[in-house]
Amino acid sequence: MRTIFLLFCLIFSLYAKEIWTFTDQVGNTVSIPLPVERIVVMQHHSLDIITQLGAKDKVVGVEKDWERNLGSYMKKVFRGIEAIPTLGSLKEYNLEAILKLKPDVVISAVQANPVTLEKLKKLGIPVIVVSLRGEGKQKEAQNPILTDADKAYTQGCQWALKTLGKLVGKEKRADEIWEFALQSRAIVQNAIGSIPKEQRVRVFVANEGSKTYGNDKYVGTQLLRAGAINVASEEIQGYKPYTLEKLFVWDPQVILVQDRYKEVYDAFASEKKYANLQAIKNHRLLLTPFWVKPFGNPSTDSIALGELWLASQFYPQKIPQSLVKQRVEEFYKRFYGIDFDEI
Repeated sequence: MRTIFLLFCLIFSLYAKEIWTFTDQVGNTVSIPLPVERIVVMQHHSLDIITQLGAKDKVVGVEKDWERNLGSYMKKVFRGIEAIPTLGSLKEYNLEAILKLKPDVVISAVQANPVTLEKLKKLGIPVIVVSLRGEGKQKEAQNPILTDADKAYTQGCQWALKTLGKLVGKEKRADEIWEFALQSRAIVQNAIGSIPKEQRVRVFVANEGSKTYGNDKYVGTQLLRAGAINVASEEIQGYKPYTLEKLFVWDPQVILVQDRYKEVYDAFASEKKYANLQAIKNHRLLLTPFWVKPFGNPSTDSIALGELWLASQFYPQKIPQSLVKQRVEEFYKRFYGIDFDEI
């Protein structure tokens, strides 16, 4: 009888799941049975991070604008992503379609409709809200007010990486990704960290809809880390429109455009109304590679690769392009599992 009891205990221990309870990035208490096998990812940065963690096989549903929000490179690093069901936008979900997939957890963006999230929870599906910020819930997802943006985004990105790593059983790999990111930061800091404010490159980030990133968005931290200053940071809070008149007052030395907004880059390059900006006259209009990600919120490659690339553009004599290329190739081989030249 004792033998049967011990055998039962052994079998139970093999199949029993650990219940992991923690607080997400907007203060919700979440309890999830581990290991997780089926994940619906409705937050694009998290989709990218899960891919880097080598756990894309666990993704059963995604948000519909993943290509626009991240880039077409996702088709190469996440083979077969086009066949995965799309279940709504960052804000609005197709609840019925999500339920049919029977996910173990839903990864949500802070923009998501709270009513839908509550319905998911009541139906027994855990929801993790990922903001990539370490200062808790903000009144407006696109316009945070932070006491220390650099600290908030560094801690927020690390939390997301470590949390997703534990969720998919890839904690060691998460540690390796973060170590790589911090190594890149150390390279930049050692090369250009002592440049005084008055000598830093003045940069403007042009987005679609005549909007820009102002104060307390991650790209401002990214620029500071790279030895630059966001010209819009003193007058714009969050993500808001700008005027042409204000742009000429700022008159940046460099204008950055994300690769996903190629139409914005083309407009700055060709339209006469921008011709007298010093950045245009000096041919300092930069279309950033997809892996730089000068976004409002960070991803792991924003820190691991983006800050390094920007610093090399602003101070090429201090950070050579050969070093950037080496780091990008290593990151893609180690964490995406592909040769960078294939993209």
